[in-house]
Amino acid sequence: MAINSAVLIGAGRVATQLGRVLKLNGIIIVQVYSRTQASATELAKKLGCQAASGSEKISPGADLYIISISDDAISEVAKKLNFSDSIVVHTSGSVDLDVLKTTSGKTGVFYPLNTFSKNRETDLKKTPICVEAVDKQTESELAALGQLISDDVRIINSEQRSNIHLAAVFASNFTNFMMVNAAEILDKAGVSFDILMPLVEETISKLKIISPRDAQTGPALRNDVSILKKHLNMLGNDPARQMVYDVLSGQIKEFFKGNQ
Repeated sequence: MAINSAVLIGAGRVATQLGRVLKLNGIIIVQVYSRTQASATELAKKLGCQAASGSEKISPGADLYIISISDDAISEVAKKLNFSDSIVVHTSGSVDLDVLKTTSGKTGVFYPLNTFSKNRETDLKKTPICVEAVDKQTESELAALGQLISDDVRIINSEQRSNIHLAAVFASNFTNFMMVNAAEILDKAGVSFDILMPLVEETISKLKIISPRDAQTGPALRNDVSILKKHLNMLGNDPARQMVYDVLSGQIKEFFKGNQ
């Protein structure tokens, strides 16, 4: 059975982007549910559908229910749901499929692997969609839905997905926070962050053709002791940032000592 209609349980960044692209591809968004009426209404207006703020008001009868909320809240929300004739999925990178077992006989995971913002459209065509399901039929239906919005749909189990999510935290969340640090260092020196953009873009571009290990550069890789010491001294009034610099430099030196 093809998936033609969906209810969004959650109104955050992932729900916003999924709702937008699903609607563009012909899926009827029946309703948006959120803990607060204001959040539900804001997204529902964008999608032209109903809004609800009480779990008892969630519309029955949709083909698909997409739980797109914080990981810690999924279990509690799932306990309140019972849609035996519909598919129920969550979009988490780290939460096991089993958390949904009481919600329906047809459960799954529909995890879009990307970074999302409410007011910036993410290109889901290039976004890997990780699919897992309780049975082959549900898996097939979710994979077909994924192929409607993405050119990269993969069948991934819960253990694999947890490792993908852990890797994604290093690759995206931690990397972006390093940019936050870089921006603050430059700001204190009176230099605009955009001076780093060619470097950042080249760093990412290289990873499309060579491995991260082969792309590594910098003073820690070269073991430039004088430069490493100078940088640590420059961070003398910022012990937290100094510690991060020292730990990461130490890890780079240790890793590449036996891997070059």
